[in-house]
Amino acid sequence: MTAACVAWLHGAHPARAADPPLTFQKPRFTREQMEATLATPGERWLIVYGTGDPAMTAPLRERAYAVSRRLFGGDSLAVVADVAADAQLVAARSLVLLGGPRQNSWTAKLGAALPVQFVGRGFRWVDRDYDRPGDFLRLIYPHPLEPRRLLVLIAPNSAAALAAGGSGGLLGGDDWRIDRDGERVRSGSFVQGAAHPWSYDPAGDRDREAERERFQAALVRTSGAGVRVAAPRGAANVARTVGRAEALVHALAVRGFGPPGAGKRTGRAAAGTGTPVTLVLYPSLEAKTSLTRVPRAEHVSDDGIAHVALPQGHELEDLWSVAGVVLQRGGASADSRFFVPAAVWLDGRYGGETLARAVSRLYLGRELPAAREAATDDSLWRSPLVWVPARALLVASVYAAAGSGGRSAVMRMLGRDVPPEFDAVCRVAGVAPARVAQRYLDLADSLSRAARLEPAPARAPRVWRPADGFQRGVCFAHAVGTDRGYGSAAAGRELADLAALGANWVSLSPYAFLPALDAPEIHPSAQGGPDEETDEAVCEAAAQARARGLRVWLVPQLWTRGWVGDMEFAPGGWSRFFEQYRRLITHYALLAEREGIDGLAVGHELPSATLRFAPRWRALIGEVRRLYSGTLTYDANWDREAGTIEFWDALDVIGVSFYAPLAARPSRDPAVLADGARRALAPLRAVGARFGKPVLLLEAGYAATAMAPVTPWAEDRAQADPETQRACHEALVAALEPEDWVAGVLVWKWFSDSRLGGIHDAGFTPQGKPARQTIANAWHAWQGRPVRVPQPAPKKH
Repeated sequence: MTAACVAWLHGAHPARAADPPLTFQKPRFTREQMEATLATPGERWLIVYGTGDPAMTAPLRERAYAVSRRLFGGDSLAVVADVAADAQLVAARSLVLLGGPRQNSWTAKLGAALPVQFVGRGFRWVDRDYDRPGDFLRLIYPHPLEPRRLLVLIAPNSAAALAAGGSGGLLGGDDWRIDRDGERVRSGSFVQGAAHPWSYDPAGDRDREAERERFQAALVRTSGAGVRVAAPRGAANVARTVGRAEALVHALAVRGFGPPGAGKRTGRAAAGTGTPVTLVLYPSLEAKTSLTRVPRAEHVSDDGIAHVALPQGHELEDLWSVAGVVLQRGGASADSRFFVPAAVWLDGRYGGETLARAVSRLYLGRELPAAREAATDDSLWRSPLVWVPARALLVASVYAAAGSGGRSAVMRMLGRDVPPEFDAVCRVAGVAPARVAQRYLDLADSLSRAARLEPAPARAPRVWRPADGFQRGVCFAHAVGTDRGYGSAAAGRELADLAALGANWVSLSPYAFLPALDAPEIHPSAQGGPDEETDEAVCEAAAQARARGLRVWLVPQLWTRGWVGDMEFAPGGWSRFFEQYRRLITHYALLAEREGIDGLAVGHELPSATLRFAPRWRALIGEVRRLYSGTLTYDANWDREAGTIEFWDALDVIGVSFYAPLAARPSRDPAVLADGARRALAPLRAVGARFGKPVLLLEAGYAATAMAPVTPWAEDRAQADPETQRACHEALVAALEPEDWVAGVLVWKWFSDSRLGGIHDAGFTPQGKPARQTIANAWHAWQGRPVRVPQPAPKKH
């Protein structure tokens, strides 16, 4: 392309004749129909960034190219400045507009046809103005000049709003989303009826600001001695929670952690001295996350209020946040790495169980850090299931080592800028390091002994055996979003539907991210944001599944650009990778044991790691065995790993991601496809026989495309072909009929939101497609299906 052409595309060109008047057309097609059009070969997007505000031009252009890279791998011809785009070009493609009408002239031209008003320095959505600098709008709507195509409007009120907002992809599940300083405050979807698509219905509008206002106004407040509890009207067990919170505040006062001077008095009156602790209770973790945007079961807000939701499957709230408020009032910094552990120590509970049990699991599993390590501030991620109990134990040890000055020692330890070394922490607290280290060991042993006297957990996992029967289910996929992902009411409805269809297992997959195939840095979603697969969301989904009679696999996965099985690191990189990966998998082992999750995969399709470092995997499996008592597997790539992994004997079942081709060319012929499936299964039977273990198809699926039999692993933006998807699933079912060495099949994949999928969707999910009934029929036929340990074929003489 010549320099002159580049200059023209990006706004440096002579004036041209004015465009003719625009003719707007009303929406005529549903979003599902329009997204199907996007898969048409040759269909392209146009990304138009605004140049009307010099301060915004560069950020908008940068975002435009980022969108282009994400959609097209960097097609620069998809990006154009607003002043370089004429009406013919704009109408010819699906459109992304970057910038409001003050920045983007095309937003100004098309704005009258969009369901948003631009006012002052911001915009108005329905009944509320969003004119703060941090406000950001992403709107999906039919293209006013060509209603068969989509328009995506990204309108930030400032460069900072643009930088902070818009996570979750270009389209996402919502038709509109409004962020404020990077946090979602409003979102929703239009009614997509065939007669009047894209109609607004208040029932589909989630205004979180209004919800918070209504929630606060409707709270019923109960005051006790030292505690004020605000809970929704009719909430269960409020009196019990008030009583437990009062008892905790009183106990803290007796130990010297109450208001100044309270520790010198006795009795309930001491707990009531000063301003009561305010505790807000939420009806569910989903409601708490949606209203506060904090996905933890408990937290202390900046205004010194404790916020608590009772996770599904847990009998009692922990209430460490109540202790946290008391510590904060005493001068503790909420930014201290010891703040939450100190509150947990004072409360005695963490993650739905006693601190003693949490410490015991680490101590007996040889995963408890030494006191010196617990004091540090590790630059690499470390599981909160390790850090919080270990640091709680360290705080307790400092308190005990300080004698009568225990409270003062702990409060000094909770300062804002305590150095990240053990000796320095002890120096700040005014205690001897050797004494603290010894107390740490003594307390760990004592708490572990105390945990043995506790009743056994009701949901302790156990190892699956062939006698337990065939596993039939799905890989349950998290739809990004608080109100549609793991743990949401929407997810609960999908799990109920799966159980009704005949499923008895699901897998849950939290992800961790690698920046690149050659970058050994793991960033887990475990402690991520409110829309991610956090620990809390995973645990909620597991509890929802159990409540519906479903058993659960936990299958953590790594994700990066490209296939993670091809990762390769420079010298020293593999050691760094395995140290971080060990932390990741032992974290999920601890979580699975605590929550009673039935099965755990120690890895997923990592051939570049498994085939070269088998001893490391054996060592990792041994560590996991010390922490987790349920079923263990590894999810191997069917082609590059399953037949060559050396450590299958250390696991309970052989797990395989089964995406073997069924045919050499597109076909729906049942005989051709079933024969292809039988030939693909034969090598897996040999692996199972060699190691004497059943084989579980931990993933098996086919996208709804014509190429599904040829490249089952691919999910392309192609024309939807749900009949070929159905034919592939029927072929796999037929091929499995005589294979009793197969432990089960989990279909990839089934979303936690019923709005995903549909007849025009070319993806893997069978939701809303003919394959759904095929799978349900198989599940019912497979009830009571036996599973046997495969035996080697008899030798020929």
